[in-house]
Amino acid sequence: MTIMKKAGLLIFIILFVSLIPLSALTVKLGSPFPEGSVWDSSLKRMAAEWVDITNGQVKMRIYPGGVAGDQADMIRKMRFGQLDAGVLTAFGLQSIVPKTFVLSLPGMLQSEAELDYVIDEFTPRFDEDFIDEGFRILAWSKSGWAYFFTKKPIRTPNSLMNEKLSVSTADEELAVNFKALGFNVVPVSLSELMVALQSGMVSAFYGPPMMAAAYQWFALAPNMIDFPLAPVLGGLVISERTWNRIPERYHDELQAAIDVVARDFYVESERLNIEAMNVMNRHGLQVAGLSPAELQQWYELMTSGHELVVGEGKWVDDDLLRDFVSVLEDLR
Repeated sequence: MTIMKKAGLLIFIILFVSLIPLSALTVKLGSPFPEGSVWDSSLKRMAAEWVDITNGQVKMRIYPGGVAGDQADMIRKMRFGQLDAGVLTAFGLQSIVPKTFVLSLPGMLQSEAELDYVIDEFTPRFDEDFIDEGFRILAWSKSGWAYFFTKKPIRTPNSLMNEKLSVSTADEELAVNFKALGFNVVPVSLSELMVALQSGMVSAFYGPPMMAAAYQWFALAPNMIDFPLAPVLGGLVISERTWNRIPERYHDELQAAIDVVARDFYVESERLNIEAMNVMNRHGLQVAGLSPAELQQWYELMTSGHELVVGEGKWVDDDLLRDFVSVLEDLR
């Protein structure tokens, strides 16, 4: 075969291959949200947008309701390529990049404005840390604030220390920290919390209002302490390997679609938290409004506990905490 014929054949092969449609990449995403919920619907809209943006080159298959496993399972599966993406809580994110727990330190953030500010100004510094671990965080999400709920009226930390505080069995490190602060901690899975409240095994728990109302836990612990313990944070992550398989020309538009979902998550969570408070108030919830002195007791105790997770060899190093405090001081 002459050189000219070989060249012509090569050009033909290149042109022919270029006309073959690229096989679609299917991104498998694990989600804790129940199928049919508003959050699940938002993820499905995002999946449809990804198909439109990439002309069908990138599809998304969502595994709702925890069918892909708990957070530890999803992270492990993403590391081994069995799953591509997942919606995680702050503790799931912390298990990948421990220093992100600085955002969830109890008593540190005191308002929605402060939370918004640090998400915009501070969280980008974690991007490279996630990439180093083989992940990319595509969005931070927020779902309100966690509060303490108790069987009998409580106003001060010392009083709560006399109660039996439920801490999720999935949050072992947090249980250790609460215990070190002087609380009487009882590890209980979320699915067993109602039974634990009924039996007297526990007499207090913490969480966002929408969970207290949705699972009817407040009926057995109808007193809420008006102290925002910490923001309820999470995020949508994807394996860096999968993200790099998606043509770069689509990245910005795909990211924009995710940003919309993150806003949807917050709007819906805020609506549900407000609705939950209204429902619980109508059904006997008592909210203990705290005096400035009582609030100060809570902030002092919770911030004193930061030393349990801050320092050399711990989740958050001293320099990072100083930077975080500096960012907050710029706002305050």
